[in-house]
Amino acid sequence: MGRKITLNVDGNELTKADLKERFDKYNELYFEGKLGKCSFYWMSPNQNNYGKYVDQPTKNGIISKIGVARNTIWTEENLRELLVHEMIHMYIRTIEGKKLDGVLGHGRRFRAHCKRLRKEHGLNIRIHADFGYINKKLYPKLWDRVLTWLIDW
Repeated sequence: MGRKITLNVDGNELTKADLKERFDKYNELYFEGKLGKCSFYWMSPNQNNYGKYVDQPTKNGIISKIGVARNTIWTEENLRELLVHEMIHMYIRTIEGKKLDGVLGHGRRFRAHCKRLRKEHGLNIRIHADFGYINKKLYPKLWDRVLTWLIDW
C-alpha cells in the first residue's frame, strides 16, 4: 500500500477526509447547509493557483470538486479562506445556477457573497491571494483597471 498524501497545515498533516470535515462545517456556518456533496483533489505542483473549484455536469446534476495546492505553506486561517472562496464558486454554480459570474468567476455575485460573509461572520475572502502585491508593486493603475473590467464583465 502506498503512502497517504497529506497537506501540511500549521505543522499538522491533513487528509482529504479532514478537508471534507471542514467543508461540512463551513457549509453549515456560512451557507446554511445548502451545498451538496463535494470531493477534493491535490492540485499539480506546477499550477499557479492555491485552489480551484471545478464541476462536471451529469444526467443527475453537477459533480463538484475542490482542488487544493500542496506546494504552499498553509495556516488554518488561509485554508479556511481558500475553502470558503471555492465554496462561493460552488454555491453560485450549483445553488444559484449561474454558469458565469464575470470573466474570471469573481463578478457581482461572488463579491456579494464576500460582502455578506464579511458582514455576518467577519471573514475577509480575497479574490486573489496575491492581488494586493500585484496591484501595488507591479502595475498600480493599469492592472487595477484591467482586473476591474475583467471582474465586472
